[in-house]
Amino acid sequence: MEQVGKVSIICIAFNHEKWIVKAIESVIHQDYGAKDLIIVDNGSSDQTAIIIQDWVKKNSPGSAVSVICKSEVKPYCKLFDEMLNLTTGEFVVDLSGDDFLYPNHLSRSVERLKQVPNAAFVFSNATICEENGTQESYYESKDVKDLKGKILGREFYQTLISRSFISSPTVVFRSKILKIEGGYDMSLSYEDFDVQLRLTSKYPVVFSDHVGVYKRKHAQSLSANQYQRYQSAMLPSTLRVCEKIREMNKTFSEDVALKNRVLYELKHSLWSANFQVAKGFVNLADELEIKGMELRLYKIWLLLRLDMSWLYVQLT
Repeated sequence: MEQVGKVSIICIAFNHEKWIVKAIESVIHQDYGAKDLIIVDNGSSDQTAIIIQDWVKKNSPGSAVSVICKSEVKPYCKLFDEMLNLTTGEFVVDLSGDDFLYPNHLSRSVERLKQVPNAAFVFSNATICEENGTQESYYESKDVKDLKGKILGREFYQTLISRSFISSPTVVFRSKILKIEGGYDMSLSYEDFDVQLRLTSKYPVVFSDHVGVYKRKHAQSLSANQYQRYQSAMLPSTLRVCEKIREMNKTFSEDVALKNRVLYELKHSLWSANFQVAKGFVNLADELEIKGMELRLYKIWLLLRLDMSWLYVQLT
């Protein structure tokens, strides 16, 4: 049964031995008391599972923390949905084992969500740490000023079609809505693009003007492999999401945004030599009746299967 006001945090770790303790302790040290934590080791090949178990044994935080260790790696979206079904909180957080929460993240996020009872989720700012240690804010100050206090409706759905705008690790979902809408799409290799679009197409969402999460970017990060040469695991899912957007769209301007997105993803598919998925984007472009020189050039590139991925790696 859902417990009013409680936040359920699902922390999924995979080979996060260097960071998992920080992630766990960032939840324990939140200034928000009504919470529970499900820690999942997703078949790590390093010491992550042992570190999790040792930490729980030594710190004995009680029934508010549970640990699940998988013997084999499971697809992320499928694993998250499995854990989502175990949660009892009014709100849900998806925390990666290599990130951590700032102490007031839950309290500030819940406070903002309660101001808009029908909002599907709240998001906030984040500190992004590059692999070389450089840190920067996810949003510029003008973005924060623009988002502050607004209730973002259907027009925000169009924004998300066009570009990635939400700092995904900061999202706090309203559990009931997330469950009604089926959680994450288990057929996809990553979750944020799809779930944000599905929810914003139906529900309002809100922004909280605090810095909620410290997000690490490194070579093993899922986002780092978005346009991996030859065999991107993420691009086929992006194609599938674009196909779903076509079905969700209601206006001409939303269709224009989708066309621009398809051309963008097609370009990167070609540059990274993911030619099979590029063919899928070309087919979708034709179904959307995209015209112009840009698409014609991309079709020639695909026909010739010109491999420029070596240059793409250097440029990106």
